[in-house]
Amino acid sequence: MTDTSFITWIQQFSSPLLDIFFKAVTFMGNAEYYILIIPLLFWLYDKKFALRFGVFFICNAWLNSFIKDIFQVTRPPIELHKIQQGGYSFPSGHAQGSTGFWGYLAVQVKRPWAYIVAAILCSLVAFSRVYLGVHFPLDILAGILIAIVWIVIYDFITRKVKLKLNLWQWFLASLALCALLLLLHPGGDSPLLAGFLLSSLWGYRLETDLVNFNVKGYWWQNVIKALLGTAVLFGLHSGLKPILLTLFNNPAGDTAFYYAATFCRYFIMGLWVSLLAPLSFKALGLYKKE
Repeated sequence: MTDTSFITWIQQFSSPLLDIFFKAVTFMGNAEYYILIIPLLFWLYDKKFALRFGVFFICNAWLNSFIKDIFQVTRPPIELHKIQQGGYSFPSGHAQGSTGFWGYLAVQVKRPWAYIVAAILCSLVAFSRVYLGVHFPLDILAGILIAIVWIVIYDFITRKVKLKLNLWQWFLASLALCALLLLLHPGGDSPLLAGFLLSSLWGYRLETDLVNFNVKGYWWQNVIKALLGTAVLFGLHSGLKPILLTLFNNPAGDTAFYYAATFCRYFIMGLWVSLLAPLSFKALGLYKKE
């Protein structure tokens, strides 16, 4: 698992141009990329599809963090790194995340071209992690395999299991799910994922029952929604961190306070995506009036 021979062999073909290319490619596996894309689907395309997709992706990311915490494999030696990257190595979060993201979309589209595009993009992101020296080949293979298995399981569940819950049952079921995720894996990325998931599920149900925003809009309305929505989202992402860390300040350095601040930060972000942004868009008239 810790053999670096393949990495060193790949890096002998390095060049400044390839470095720039693969650093750009690897961004498609960064959290910031998904923070941008999935909310846009919610605001501009289809709320139900975006929620289902978001739940899939969050659970996929949780699985990666959970497994990493079990194995705790260190990354390749720092001298091989072409980018700064912390955390554990196995399995690759970028490989698992990109395979899950594009693979799930391909399964929903059900067209040959979609599978081809997904395979190309996933392969590029996965290879970039080895080229940049931050993952072993086995990390990549494991991440891809886990994502494929999760796509099959999740697609089966969403097709076969149909739940009809009233508002309070929805709230309690969402709370139980997120509490279970935190109980099984309280560290790593679990607090941020659970926080975002909980507020997204609660916000979606409140939005559906009380706001019911029409996502269809003219092109200029969609542009405004995209710009306003992402500006506030990334503002919350950057601005809430120092504020909440100050509020949850712990001189003893207990990580529980940091995780509590992280949970609250992403809870607020999820609430903006699923409820407050649609409410704002409706108030501003950013939709087609039938």
